[in-house]
Amino acid sequence: MAHLFTSSLFPFSIFLYFSFIASSFSDKHSSTFASTQTRFWSENVKNEMPAAISTKLSPLTKLDSDYYTKTISQINFKADTKFCSLAKLACWASASSPSLQAKIYKIYAAKHSKPTPSLENIDPFSFFRSSNLKQGDTIHLSSLQESLAQRAFLPPQIASKLSLTLKSVTQFFPHSSKEAIETTLSYCSSAAIKGEFKSCPKSLEEMINFSKITLGASKLLALTSKNTAGSDKMLVIEKVKQFNAEKIVGCHEIFLPFATYYCHSLPSSRIYAVDLIEPTTRTPVNTALAVCHMDTSSWPEEHVAFKILKFGPGQGEACHWMNEIDLAWINADVDNI
Repeated sequence: MAHLFTSSLFPFSIFLYFSFIASSFSDKHSSTFASTQTRFWSENVKNEMPAAISTKLSPLTKLDSDYYTKTISQINFKADTKFCSLAKLACWASASSPSLQAKIYKIYAAKHSKPTPSLENIDPFSFFRSSNLKQGDTIHLSSLQESLAQRAFLPPQIASKLSLTLKSVTQFFPHSSKEAIETTLSYCSSAAIKGEFKSCPKSLEEMINFSKITLGASKLLALTSKNTAGSDKMLVIEKVKQFNAEKIVGCHEIFLPFATYYCHSLPSSRIYAVDLIEPTTRTPVNTALAVCHMDTSSWPEEHVAFKILKFGPGQGEACHWMNEIDLAWINADVDNI
């Protein structure tokens, strides 16, 4: 029996119809701005895009992106329900509840150079020593889970219209929590410590470009913890791999109505992939990313790391885990296989 779709039996008009449907589907998919972000990633990053990023790609169509780029250029633009829904933004105050604000403060206080007055609500395992990363040893894995509202990146042409000032952000997003925005911007505008390069990139493209410039790299490698398994548990270290990176850019997601990160590079930092297993069954649990800052001499005396580790600036290194929404960037031109 002849095949159903031979050239003699399958009408050319039907062939054209299916070709049109396939073409329409392809055009529709490629019309989303996410495809532009994906292409930018592949041009600048060596490895695949992690879920921490892929879930934040802009759902705006290119047509919508162009429209809002022009609209936002107008005076007194304010994000309305339609724009926030189309762009997948968290524009309302309910997205930054008091409990979430406490979480945000905890994230900043535990990981950055901002001082904190006490250890209240701070994970006592937030920081540890590099000597704790030994094969066969037991270690407490901090929680790698985060509860920040899900938001997408803005296309760079829209993000460029927005300056990271309280006046600008609250004008664009009048229904968002002013307190939450002010908290975030205070960290973005704080002075860098000695040897630190820092930025709060407003788009995926800005984050990649900042990391490339800071690292002097033509192409990047993006590193993340594998998942959140083993959070808040005692686990056994099966293997530790140190990446061959002279410089690292760490990016920690922060709260604004759109996806954005606090990115910084501290001198004398090391990064490790730590394979963790269950103590009793010895089954694999996770591969978590750990960063160790070997030079703490320029950190403020009030830093929470010193309260946890019981020493002062310059008296030892401070290590911490990278959670599910954190990213670490290193130079892909260096062999790390």
